[in-house]
Amino acid sequence: MLCQNKFLQVVEDYIRPLTYPVAVKLIKEGEDFPAKTRFPKDVAGRWALCQGISMARRVGWKVGFRREDHSCIVAMMIFGYEEEPEAVKEGEIVYPYYAETAEAGKKTQEMTPRLPLDSVKGIVAAPLAKADFAADVVLVYGNSAQIIRLVQGALYRNGGKIDSSFTGRGACGSEIVVPYQTQECKVIIPGGGERVFAHTADDELVFAIPACKLDEVAFGVETTHKSGIARIPTPFMGMRAEPMYPEKYYEVAKQFGIED
Repeated sequence: MLCQNKFLQVVEDYIRPLTYPVAVKLIKEGEDFPAKTRFPKDVAGRWALCQGISMARRVGWKVGFRREDHSCIVAMMIFGYEEEPEAVKEGEIVYPYYAETAEAGKKTQEMTPRLPLDSVKGIVAAPLAKADFAADVVLVYGNSAQIIRLVQGALYRNGGKIDSSFTGRGACGSEIVVPYQTQECKVIIPGGGERVFAHTADDELVFAIPACKLDEVAFGVETTHKSGIARIPTPFMGMRAEPMYPEKYYEVAKQFGIED
């Protein structure tokens, strides 16, 4: 939990996202949901998982998902609540919406991340500042300038690059399952469903950090900020330049004695 607190402080000081960083935990069999968790079915009806994450980051709720809380069949398959039916394996829910042919849809479906069947019984998401549990993954939503600062922080200690892949759908899998399984940081472009249902803004990206990388990313962000190489807000060089004005302004400037 100490690393979560340190990471939160660094993000608040140096990244300054518009919404709360979100702690996400996969609840295994035999584990209980944290106290005061709100469940969609008890509050409003079934939700898509992305809606719960949005409620955590925008409203500050601690939101839990049991099987009965899910409305999104894609998320249910991604998180191992259900096996993929044969039609899904053949690409029939990707085609015709995101693919020209069922064959193309099948290729996209094969790239969809997933947890083993029945490997988790639930998911809980909460603002990192209020999380009374150890997160498996932390999500930070931000614009491209903020996300690239997190990329720079993640690479500061060991170098390399951030590998991410995109299918335009099922972003909850890329945000949670992929970093959980690979134990690597990822950049995610939110999918169409997350924009429609969870009101994710057009300019928002996501940076996902597995718990084991929180210290490393926090250290890198703080150190690169203090070096002055990159910061939020971006320190545009143009702010230091002498402005150029219309020609007639310079005639008046001469009268004021400020024209060289």
